[in-house]
Amino acid sequence: MRGNSQGQWRLETYALAIAMLWMLALQLICVALWDGGWLTRQAALVHWLLVGVLPPALSLWQTETGPSKA
Repeated sequence: MRGNSQGQWRLETYALAIAMLWMLALQLICVALWDGGWLTRQAALVHWLLVGVLPPALSLWQTETGPSKA
């Protein structure tokens, strides 16, 4: 049982790290596109929210486990 919870913790940690890197990378790309004149400020924000924030948030939400039975 302990090994299973350890594996779950490791999986959730990796998922969080990937989500944070994805959000940061997309934020930098959107800022670069805005600065370069390819996107307006509002378009860059919307793209970042829809492409950078929403998918990682939904996938992290799906990895959420119920209340622990201690």
